[in-house]
Amino acid sequence: MAAAAQEGLTHRVAAREDDRPAVAGGASRDPGSRKPGAGRRGLRSLAAAVSLSAALTALSFFGSSSSSAPASTVAIVRAGSVASEAVLALAAWMAWAEGGLHARPAATLLPYAARLACALAWAPLVLGRGATRAGLACCAAMAAGAVACARGFGAVNPVAGDLAKPAVAWAVLLAVVNYKML
Repeated sequence: MAAAAQEGLTHRVAAREDDRPAVAGGASRDPGSRKPGAGRRGLRSLAAAVSLSAALTALSFFGSSSSSAPASTVAIVRAGSVASEAVLALAAWMAWAEGGLHARPAATLLPYAARLACALAWAPLVLGRGATRAGLACCAAMAAGAVACARGFGAVNPVAGDLAKPAVAWAVLLAVVNYKML
């Protein structure tokens, strides 16, 4: 049995080496042979993706006045929301880098956009207008969108799916804070 397992292992390794496409010019496929600017472009797109969604979330809090909630609660909710949005943007970027946003837009892009819209609408609704019941509906939609993101991103990149899971927990925690404001 051990010999059969060893034979299967060597067979897979040999097949993997034989199936590699030939690189033009005889160059190896090691990381040093990549284009020099490819890493910088990836880093720029990551910075843009994370900072844009985190900045929009922070602006949604600063645009709403918080007369009904204590300042400490608003500060904690603002920091948690921005952090949750940054981590979810990182997960979305990871799925995008794998090609998942284009290959599966209904499972990745639509839930992310819906969750981002609900996250941006929560602070003006609850803190600005005092509409806590609408805020609870927003939290439910944020949780559902985060679950859909975790499943969609996880199908493309398992690490991205795991990174989206804290957004589900944050949406539930935000719903508890919102419920306490009723």
